[in-house]
Amino acid sequence: MRRLWILLLAAVLLAGSLPGNPARAEAPELRIAVSGDEVLPGQATVISFTVPADGTCNIDVIDGKGEAVARVAENRAVTAGENALYWNGTWKGLAIPQGSWTLRIEMNGETAETPVVIGRMVPVLIGPTADTDTVKTGRRVTISFWATEAGTVTLSAGEGENRVSRATPVEEGEGTASLAAALPPGEYMLEAILTREDGMASITYQFPITVTEAEADYTPLSPEKTVHSGAALDGWTVPMDITDEEAVWQALTAPITVLDDGKDRAQVRQIVIRKEPNEESDGVGAITLASQGVHVIERGAEWTKIQCYSSSFHDSPILNWNALVTGYVKTELLKEITPNQEMGIVVDKLTQRMYIFKKGKLYTTLLVSTGKPNERQPYNETRSGEFLLVSRVGGFMSDNMYCPRAIRFNDGDLLHEVPYVERNGNQIYSVTEPYMGEKASHGCIRVQRRTNPEGANQEWIFNNVKMGTKILIWEDWQGRQIPIPEDDTIFWRHPTKNDYYHCSDHCPMLNTKKPQEVTYGELSAEDSKLKMCPACGPAPKKNVLMETNATYAEGGDHNPVLTEALKTCPRRLKER
Repeated sequence: MRRLWILLLAAVLLAGSLPGNPARAEAPELRIAVSGDEVLPGQATVISFTVPADGTCNIDVIDGKGEAVARVAENRAVTAGENALYWNGTWKGLAIPQGSWTLRIEMNGETAETPVVIGRMVPVLIGPTADTDTVKTGRRVTISFWATEAGTVTLSAGEGENRVSRATPVEEGEGTASLAAALPPGEYMLEAILTREDGMASITYQFPITVTEAEADYTPLSPEKTVHSGAALDGWTVPMDITDEEAVWQALTAPITVLDDGKDRAQVRQIVIRKEPNEESDGVGAITLASQGVHVIERGAEWTKIQCYSSSFHDSPILNWNALVTGYVKTELLKEITPNQEMGIVVDKLTQRMYIFKKGKLYTTLLVSTGKPNERQPYNETRSGEFLLVSRVGGFMSDNMYCPRAIRFNDGDLLHEVPYVERNGNQIYSVTEPYMGEKASHGCIRVQRRTNPEGANQEWIFNNVKMGTKILIWEDWQGRQIPIPEDDTIFWRHPTKNDYYHCSDHCPMLNTKKPQEVTYGELSAEDSKLKMCPACGPAPKKNVLMETNATYAEGGDHNPVLTEALKTCPRRLKER
């Protein structure tokens, strides 16, 4: 009997292993693995693991001593068998340090481990936000963010032939990037990617935007209205923001369209811009040949519709002082020129500063004085727009003042060194130099003579800047404002002299190896006797900037003399 029971038991056990009679599966072993060769913080990586039963588990990063340095998952609900999760190589928002570590899974007192290599963190845009979700065709959308490292932020939208893209260099920290939505009306996804120098890119951040019809006409009446529908960045479409180096450089190196009749002395001759496309039409403005750029709106076989600032001087055929005009010129006169691709210049009439760009970057800043109109001479206002430097004129007399190192860019408007009066063989600058950084000239652009920390001044420009370099002259539109430095911004002064304050501790006029720091709040105090250095050209004091910004507030009139003159100046043709 006993032998029979043994045989029956053996038969039952054997039957459990035969086909059609599966044995009960064994419980899976506790295991963990990581996909890829290394985990890059900021980029999702798959962690796969197997657990023997339903329940919860913990996953930690441990060091060589077996101590946990970060927690990947805590009390994670799992089911018996295979499981997986995504991990981005961070803990509590911080990246796990680069190096070799161990991943450990723990469940019901049991543990399993696998090696893990943590690599360099991928670039990340923290808190990216778009300033709008609806934009007119050609207008700009701006993304604000915090970049974890320096690199390039690329914004893109659209597909195929309609796709637009723009790359903006950024530094680590708070930043912005913008894109002109030169797209047909419709629904789009704006994409943003941060890429660092080694080519590693962040994830793609997406923002839904709606593009609507643009205005029928293009009239840049404020910094927010300077982008023409569908146009690439040039002197007519670039926002007046000197901090956007990439956009300004695109404008400075973009082709410029001038008018040229092929005759001699084109640089000092002008033609009339017609109201309608025919020779008998009234004139709306004057334009200088060879050097003054125009914005082409509609090109025709015989006549082309253009926009520019009227370059009216006292003897111009049409008197319309610096007015932004739209009219017609002969198409055969149009000539497209590629400007100097190594250097470009911006003169801002609001800040009274010249900004020199070299190879895509802002190289240096200089003090200038542009034209100051008066009731008798409204034509003193420096003409705005885009121009080419076309000839080195050299020194010349203006009334009783001598103007050295002049370069022509617009008929009678020249770029020259701050003038002086000669008395008893001495060069006297006291009548002109104290007004650098303010409007003061007869229409020319006066540039500082003192050498700044980068070694630049008008002499440097005269000797180093090639003819054919583009110069943008930004109009001081009502509504533009100058940023005011924070009170804790550091400037420098001489430790004993109570003369100037400087924006650079190696300014040539500082003349000391031990400069003393002074905050913007301190130098802006009422009892401060320090004056703005005429070499490095720091920001004016707070009361000066506040007064300037009040003058240029939206809805005001910063130039009533010119406004009144434009009401009464004759538009009729006159003999030259």
